[in-house]
Order: sequence, then structure tokens, then C-alpha cells
Amino acid sequence: MDAPPPAGESATTAITNHMVHLAREGRAEHICFLLALRATETHVLPKTLKNVAKLLANSKKRWLESCLEELKSLKDRDIYEIVDLPKRRKVVKNCWVFNIKPDSHYQSHFIAKGFSQVEGINFDELFSPVVCYKTT
Repeated sequence: MDAPPPAGESATTAITNHMVHLAREGRAEHICFLLALRATETHVLPKTLKNVAKLLANSKKRWLESCLEELKSLKDRDIYEIVDLPKRRKVVKNCWVFNIKPDSHYQSHFIAKGFSQVEGINFDELFSPVVCYKTT
């Protein structure tokens, strides 16, 4: 698509017309485009848990399994405990961070927003799952 779109035709319309032309000819460029489009559809990174609910069934299932795996991991390591909210206290805000690893493993992390916490009220100790080697 080297030539600019004809006068009065938007860039989107020009691209659409070009794709229709390629589809009629059945050229390799079109097939590569469709394969690339399909690949991006199957690996959508959601921004929020609400976005996960809107995905296709297969992706939605994989993301929810990843979220459950993360919650189970946190529970197994005694990272949190469920308690009643004390009076005049706010819930610590949180969010999900989603990622797809190079081996196509769906990974979810449940993150507490640290800026909304107060030491001694919301937490007593810090936890960071990082190995710290000591030299002797």
C-alpha cells in the first residue's frame, strides 16, 4: 500500500479496502496478517480482573486458574489471614498484575498497594519473596 488514500477516503477505509483486495487475491501478506492478528487475540493481557471476565472462554479459564493458583500460593505461605475489619479502618487496596511468560504460562500476581498501608496498623512485618545470600 504505497499510494496515499484517494481524496476523501480515511486511512482506516483505505487499509480496509487494501485488506479486502488482498483477501480476494489470497496473497501471503494477507495470510501472515491474519495469523498475526489471531496470535494477538489469543494472548490478551488483561489490565483488571473485570477485563478477565470479558475475555473468550479459553483465555478467561486460563487467567482464572492462574489467579486461583496465586491465591493458593499466598494462602499456603501464610501471607494473609481473613479477619473482620476493625472500626474506623480502611481496607488495604489491591490489584492484579497479569503477564504471559515466554513459555506461554499465564501468570497472575495479587498485589497490595503499599502506599495505602500504615506500619503497625495494616502490617507488622515486611515480606519479599527474594533470596538474599549472605557472604561469610
